[in-house]
Amino acid sequence: MRYGILSDTHSNLEALEAVLGAVAKEKVEQLLVAGDLVGYGADPCECLKRLQGAGPVAVCGNHDCAAVGKMDLDWFNPRARLAVEWTMEALGPSDRTYLSGLSFVWKNEEVTLVHGSLHEPDQFHYIFDPASSRASFDLQETPVAFFGHTHVPGLFALGESSVSFQRPATVQLERGRRYLVNAGSVGQPRDGDPRAGFCLYDSESRLLEFHRVSYDVQAAQKKIRQAGLPEFLADRLALGY
Repeated sequence: MRYGILSDTHSNLEALEAVLGAVAKEKVEQLLVAGDLVGYGADPCECLKRLQGAGPVAVCGNHDCAAVGKMDLDWFNPRARLAVEWTMEALGPSDRTYLSGLSFVWKNEEVTLVHGSLHEPDQFHYIFDPASSRASFDLQETPVAFFGHTHVPGLFALGESSVSFQRPATVQLERGRRYLVNAGSVGQPRDGDPRAGFCLYDSESRLLEFHRVSYDVQAAQKKIRQAGLPEFLADRLALGY
């Protein structure tokens, strides 16, 4: 199976269109979306419509959960909370129904999909380093698990006695090992590269590829400012943090 993996679109339609256009050229058989479809950006409804049209398997992120009233807004910093409240007002009934129906974890025999950690997935713990990856590895039943949440692409590989972290462009996964892979962020990268990120994974060849694609950052920024969302949410798109 050839998978395309997206995460953290965050209502950034320009970035999403660029990524879906790139994925469409790659003969992907199944699209996976690791949560946070909405939040921060100015096009939540349009992004949901576009994503649903692509027929993905998607899981729930913390912003998705909050946007439908299933999460305490005190969990968020002030800027993020303002964006969540704005998103709650912008969503239509069908959007809320779709987000409310997303599960926290999805898996088949080959891959697992979650937004944060497999440990208490509804609590959205962050996986920043090898130490914080351990709780997920303890629960991971498939060779590969894809996640998001930190907006930083890379993979954690579980060895016999330790966990390593890598940020390669392409990597051949070894049979018999388990991997936790962060696909990066479509709509709000935080690794110093403002380009939208996504992954491709071929479960037969076990080849994993990290991709970046440029998009119209200025158009996305303009929409955020026109919507009255925090200026910082527009500014950060050009910086990739």
